[in-house]
Amino acid sequence: MKSIFSMSMISAPAGRCWLLPLALLAGCQTHLEPVSYSPDFQHKTLANGSTEILPVECLKPASKDDFGLDEDFVPLLPPGCANNLTLMRMVEQPDDLAQGRPTGPAMAAPVGRAAQVYIEGYDRAELRRRQDEQQARADRQEKQ
Repeated sequence: MKSIFSMSMISAPAGRCWLLPLALLAGCQTHLEPVSYSPDFQHKTLANGSTEILPVECLKPASKDDFGLDEDFVPLLPPGCANNLTLMRMVEQPDDLAQGRPTGPAMAAPVGRAAQVYIEGYDRAELRRRQDEQQARADRQEKQ
């Protein structure tokens, strides 16, 4: 019994036709390099005298027609502009984008307690008892 894939049934040129697509795929780039853009913001004075903060990338010219689309081309924002505009809308204080502020102390106690519970496996009752003891100690120290 012969296999349907035996070499006698496949002619030589047809048998090697799978090599061409494989060779073409081997030459393709499999990933794109990350787009680098400036994360900087600057203050810009408007005609009415007010100032606003804008991403540096948004002050650059729009993208060019690199593919020859001609009349179908729609100019887009420069790379990084949309990301920086989105970041601008998410921050609490927009001035932090131009000049950051010092950070406060880290909230380490809740993270430490969670890690301790995970590592040592305390049950809820034991954890509640320890928290009550810690709270009582803290209250005594406040009164002193």
